[in-house]
Amino acid sequence: MTPKDQDKISPSILFWVISIIAFLWYLMDMSAFFMRIFISEEALLAMSDNHRQQIQDTPLWVNCVFAFEVFGGTLGSVGLLLRKKWALALFVISLLGVLAQTTYIYFLSNSVALMGWMAIVMPLVAIAIGAGLIIHAKSSVSKGWLR
Repeated sequence: MTPKDQDKISPSILFWVISIIAFLWYLMDMSAFFMRIFISEEALLAMSDNHRQQIQDTPLWVNCVFAFEVFGGTLGSVGLLLRKKWALALFVISLLGVLAQTTYIYFLSNSVALMGWMAIVMPLVAIAIGAGLIIHAKSSVSKGWLR
């Protein structure tokens, strides 16, 4: 199949719906990332002592893997919208970032004690979305929708 023939293979409506929702999800995630990284002193002072301490004690590596998750997912979503195969690799990078963050949240911090069920559920949601987008990208590659 020539590249010109591949351009004629039209993705399903579901492909576009999933790709747009993924892009919006990662834009929201990017917003959370920047709010965390550039949190103001005023915002920190408005938090409870425990929550403020948790944010201040977060190691640099956790923020770095958060960046991998956010930017990998956002760029992977852009790749889907552009119908590029490299989207798959970026979703894998993003999922690795989520798994590293989850390890920190569950095992290396007191996040669950401070935040309760949200600290348990949200990482699981992010893992499910990341894994689902990897499956979506792989399927899209096999169908010839991504080039």
